[in-house]
Amino acid sequence: MLLDFPTALLAAPIPPVEGSSGGSVGALLFYIGLALAVSFTCSVMEAVLLTSTASYIEGLAQQGRRAGALMSRFKANVERPISAILTLNTIAHTVGATLAGAEAALIFGNENVGLISAVLTLLILVLSEIIPKTVGAVYWRQLTVSTAYIIQGMLILTYPAVLIFEVIGRLLRPAESAPTVTRGDLTVLAKISHAEGAILAHENHILRNLLRLDVVKVYEIMTPRTVVFALEESLSVEIAYERCSALQFSRIPVYRERIDEVIGYVLRGDILHTLARGDRATQVGGLSRKIEAIPETMSVAEALNAFANKREHIFLIIDEYGGMAGILTMEDAFESLLGVEITDEKDLVADLRQLAQQRYERKFAQMLAGEQFEPGGARPPMSASSDADSADH
Repeated sequence: MLLDFPTALLAAPIPPVEGSSGGSVGALLFYIGLALAVSFTCSVMEAVLLTSTASYIEGLAQQGRRAGALMSRFKANVERPISAILTLNTIAHTVGATLAGAEAALIFGNENVGLISAVLTLLILVLSEIIPKTVGAVYWRQLTVSTAYIIQGMLILTYPAVLIFEVIGRLLRPAESAPTVTRGDLTVLAKISHAEGAILAHENHILRNLLRLDVVKVYEIMTPRTVVFALEESLSVEIAYERCSALQFSRIPVYRERIDEVIGYVLRGDILHTLARGDRATQVGGLSRKIEAIPETMSVAEALNAFANKREHIFLIIDEYGGMAGILTMEDAFESLLGVEITDEKDLVADLRQLAQQRYERKFAQMLAGEQFEPGGARPPMSASSDADSADH
């Protein structure tokens, strides 16, 4: 685009100069000024069109601004406005160069056309490319509304050419176009917004974690089976209360005979209410509620939807063989979103997954040393569901 003007100028027909008559400096300046003005406008429009954000345009549309609706349409099919802008820009360069070239030859003679072309190249570079595109990129918010109406006018003026280019574009365009905004774009945008002070550090952290919820699986955030505290269904509520260290967990898994056979969960409130009524011999199994099971390969995003749809706060996680892999609570899911461990004054251990890893390493070290590992050794009572995870049903 930058070379159209001087190239056309050099190629313009130069009539013989007889006495340097017939040329007009005023006409030469008019042709050059008109071409540069049209090119300047086209470059500004192009920069604003490509720089303006979808969120800002959507905001204009929601305010009932016609410019917002126009820009939304242009951004949805950007080939049309770009074709109109480039067509008008090319016409301005070609026609302006032809007329200016003829005038320059009449005024200054053939031997000076090369010098004039060099000057015009510099003018085009600065006045119709660098400056207007910088203006459009920096002040796009202020220029978006006017740009919408100007581009609409350009589309009307160049409609036949745009129609032809649109047909050609359909033949060249792939069947499935890539999304205009990807997850990577949103992550980078959040990082840039934080660097520029538009959002706070924790907001940036949450946004980036939010975009990862579809790829993080529940087995990565669940409470592993080895550190899940559970109650056998045949236990009385009195014994359960004694074993639970004042019941620091709001939901406790209930199993039959062995931990792999989880049949439900019991609410701390139900145990306390039963004790308050004096029914100390009531078995935990009689108070248990059904626990929903989900596969360990489910994403955290799907698990959050399941929590909301089923109105549950705790899930049993099963592995590929149908066995118990661990427990997932709503607290675990929110921790993956916030990026922090949610703990309160009753939590004895902040990260149960880390504790499980430490126990595994300790057991492995004991095996290497020839010691007998005591699986029931001194471990604090733990469950996947603590006070931070909620009010009872």
